[in-house]
Amino acid sequence: MRTITIEVKNNNALKLLQDLELNKVLRIVKDDAIDSYALQGEEMSIINFKKWVNNAENDTFTSLTEAKSKWELKKKQLQNLTK
Repeated sequence: MRTITIEVKNNNALKLLQDLELNKVLRIVKDDAIDSYALQGEEMSIINFKKWVNNAENDTFTSLTEAKSKWELKKKQLQNLTK
């Protein structure tokens, strides 16, 4: 399941959506106050989101150049093992 928010511009579009709801293809949610920043329809509380942001800001990172050079070295090592 995925939850999306859309703006319906005219009554014809709304009628189409209501027909899909009648055919049980989708469900129209009347309350658009979504308190989730997670993807894939999984809920994440504001507290957990703030913790996630804090962890991301304070975590250590590897530059793309450094990561590429490490993978090149690892690739050569693996190729030597398979010869």
